Amino acid sequence: MMRARRALIGVLPILGALSVAACGSEDGPPSNGSEPGTGRWDARAPLSVARQEMPTALVANRLYTPGGYDAQGATVPTLEVYDIAADRWTTGPSMPEGRNHPGVAAVGGRVYVSGGYTGAGPASASVFVFDPGAQGWTTAAPLPAARAAHVMVELGGKVFAIGGVRGGTVVGTNEVYDPASNTWTAVAPMPTPREHLAAAVVGDRILVVGGRSPGNLATLEAYSPGSNSWTRLPDMPTARGGLAAAAAGGKLYVFGGENPGVFPHTEEYDPALNTWRRVANMPTPRHGMGAVTVGAAIYVVGGGIQAGFGASVANERFTP
Repeated sequence: MMRARRALIGVLPILGALSVAACGSEDGPPSNGSEPGTGRWDARAPLSVARQEMPTALVANRLYTPGGYDAQGATVPTLEVYDIAADRWTTGPSMPEGRNHPGVAAVGGRVYVSGGYTGAGPASASVFVFDPGAQGWTTAAPLPAARAAHVMVELGGKVFAIGGVRGGTVVGTNEVYDPASNTWTAVAPMPTPREHLAAAVVGDRILVVGGRSPGNLATLEAYSPGSNSWTRLPDMPTARGGLAAAAAGGKLYVFGGENPGVFPHTEEYDPALNTWRRVANMPTPRHGMGAVTVGAAIYVVGGGIQAGFGASVANERFTP
């Protein structure tokens, strides 16, 4: 979370040391208050290694969590694999190089990890690909330019990389990767440039929510690949960055985030009604975590439990 934040305020945008203060204050977010709406949370097997800033992907009933920061704030190449049916984590082959704040998505039975920061170094353009069948890593065509704190999602057999920080500038860049041709193509940019954002696919659209530029945003925008166009939708009730999102039952669910403090909020957007509501709070408020839909439930994995560094092993399941 801190690298992108520092880039925005212009303090050693590439080579500076990380600091908790750059990521958020120690003051808490608004009070939890009541928990209107519905939803149920339950704890699942925790990660073996506490981590944050590591998006998560689903392949064949297993979750894959590559990279991130560990509890000491080091950027790690760790890959953990969660067997959903057995409720058990195992350690997979490490990435070729550690990354924090990458984009992660699965397509064609493989996990793609794009960009991100290389620890104390600058953002990367590299794309690593993990094949669960071969139990090994390869590389794909790199991003057209180095980027971090972006979001990556799959739709229609292609992968979209949206937003983030590029060369110290917050961008609305939207690029699509075609695994069949191993090529990236620029498409219509997001109207609201932002980083530390979240996204999920609902129907034939990518819903992109929240983020920072440089302060927290409540913005919700929808990208339609068929028309290569964006539509502005109602703002999320709670502006936040460092959040996670997933879709279930035709609705968008948005979790956590930071600045100030760490948010416990879960908010639901219903495209049919074009309305938001707040549902059950996260048992463990977090930022910089992964969120993946499995059937009717959403698994929320890892993340920081305090503003800045504070990696956790939490793995909690939300059922709307």
